[in-house]
Amino acid sequence: MNSTLKAFGQLIKFRLTSSVAATSVFGYLLGCKLNSDHSFTELFDWSVFIGVLIGGMLVVFASNGLNQIIEKENDGKMDRTSNRPIVEERITLSQAIIFCWVTGIAGIVLLSLTVPFVAVFLSGLSLALYVFVYTPMKQTSNIAVMIGAIPGALPPLIGYTAVVGRIDEPGMMLFLVQFFWQFPHFWSIAWMLHDDYQKAGYWMLPSSGGRDKKSAYQILIYTVLLIIISMTPVYYGMCSVRALIVILPISLWVLSKAFALFRSLEITDARKLLYSTLIYTPVVFLGYIFF
Repeated sequence: MNSTLKAFGQLIKFRLTSSVAATSVFGYLLGCKLNSDHSFTELFDWSVFIGVLIGGMLVVFASNGLNQIIEKENDGKMDRTSNRPIVEERITLSQAIIFCWVTGIAGIVLLSLTVPFVAVFLSGLSLALYVFVYTPMKQTSNIAVMIGAIPGALPPLIGYTAVVGRIDEPGMMLFLVQFFWQFPHFWSIAWMLHDDYQKAGYWMLPSSGGRDKKSAYQILIYTVLLIIISMTPVYYGMCSVRALIVILPISLWVLSKAFALFRSLEITDARKLLYSTLIYTPVVFLGYIFF
């Protein structure tokens, strides 16, 4: 029983799903804050919150599982994915397919019962783009990272639209912050795992030269763009200038890691950049919410 639960836990990538769900929650809380006259508790609704959290997680479960179903053969070629449950046949393809159908439909139904249509639509769009566009494109073009950044950036917007029922400027700013964050984050992973990705024919780095100055330069540029975008909510009054107390230091820290990678081209510096990006969005979003 424990081994089966562990296998399904690997199928759904629970830690990744939890981080995605967290960005939805940040979007929901910020939507409550920006659209209430007094405090965010004025608009906070437990049923909507649970719909965003649990419904969103179920949809991500389905996305992650379908990704592994499609990539079964390629996962077996790479060291980091060769122990996935479908590859090792700890879960059969039929079990995985049924599980993904059940969780995906359950997630959409729960969202439909608790949040406005626009949030439900964005959730379905996220699943479709991730599974049916990004996943197959990984073997054909490095633009796949940019396509994959769209579903990856939708969760905070989904959480926000669950409050307001529309896509507006504050919601799009949250989307853009999460969108640009993914480039230094995923390219640092691609830098570390470049050789492994090549075994499956995946080209995830921005330059055709692989771990070269061109790739490092683009990572640095997108990190700068991320920092600039992260400041815009302060300019537009989504949070006070005091938010810079937390946004500026962590932005400069992430930038220093990106610059270090540009100078050295070393895997160790890519790993440091990855760790810094993992901390970045939680700190920035908390800055938006509490300042």
